[in-house]
Amino acid sequence: MSVDLNKYDYNRFGAKGQRVGQAVFDIISRYQPMQTVGETLDAFGPDYAKQMEECIDDNEKKYTNPFYIFVLTKKEFWANNVLRNYFIARQTPPHAFDMMEQYSNYTKTLYLVDSNRGNIKCIWTLPGFDDCIVIARCPENYDPQLVKWVEECFTRKLDKDSYGFDD
Repeated sequence: MSVDLNKYDYNRFGAKGQRVGQAVFDIISRYQPMQTVGETLDAFGPDYAKQMEECIDDNEKKYTNPFYIFVLTKKEFWANNVLRNYFIARQTPPHAFDMMEQYSNYTKTLYLVDSNRGNIKCIWTLPGFDDCIVIARCPENYDPQLVKWVEECFTRKLDKDSYGFDD
């Protein structure tokens, strides 16, 4: 089924945009077939990589190398299998505990980027607060690195003012 995305465009008083509310209503009004987690992640990966590359390209001249990209990922409650990413370039890293407090319903991932050398390193990734509680209760069921990041977040060991590629 083809969707005409132009039907959501508007140009009013010189301001162009799209009617997001109408698009959401149209999406949730239609049948949404079930999708496995693997299928969602397979579809998610290429777009994530493209957005990461665009964020680096847009910010490599604005920030001194190395710089950070902080990514917030949220599953939208109004539609099945919809994940939204927000890529935020920064000169300094955010403190993980503060980000957990401010964005408790988002997955939070911090990358260190050296665009001159083409290096990218994942510093940490943290799920939403409720998922962190589940991980803390049964750490043996989860990847040891994820468990370590969750523990370090809540003991404020991820609240650093800088990271390096050798850390």
